[in-house]
Amino acid sequence: MPFSSENLLRELDQRRRIDWAPELKSRKDGFAFLVQAVRGGRLNKSQFRNALHMLYRMAFPEYANEVLQILVDFTAHSDIAVRSEAVQLAVGLVHASKGLKTPIDFSDAQRKLVRKALNLGVRKKVAHWVSKFSSI
Repeated sequence: MPFSSENLLRELDQRRRIDWAPELKSRKDGFAFLVQAVRGGRLNKSQFRNALHMLYRMAFPEYANEVLQILVDFTAHSDIAVRSEAVQLAVGLVHASKGLKTPIDFSDAQRKLVRKALNLGVRKKVAHWVSKFSSI
């Protein structure tokens, strides 16, 4: 099945979080499209949230550092919901990598941005969850 950005956008356009989109079987094309889509700012809220989650799921093994940077970039977002998702996924990505042969970690600059987002404010549930990790 060839990659279709239209089909992927339809899959992402759901209020509930989706676990996976069949279009992402074409991993390289799907990843490139998702990166361009989230950076392009043309997605609606559901598409954006699901695209961030799909990037998170696609991070390992080859895209981990790039996905981490994308998530950290969105920790500065003005919308508390977007900022909260970005913080939660970034911290989760670093935490999930701890058991791998080559774990990833925040750079000093990335850690500073995540702290800034926490000070700016995230959803209470996210703040509580993140407080359990000393690496921030």
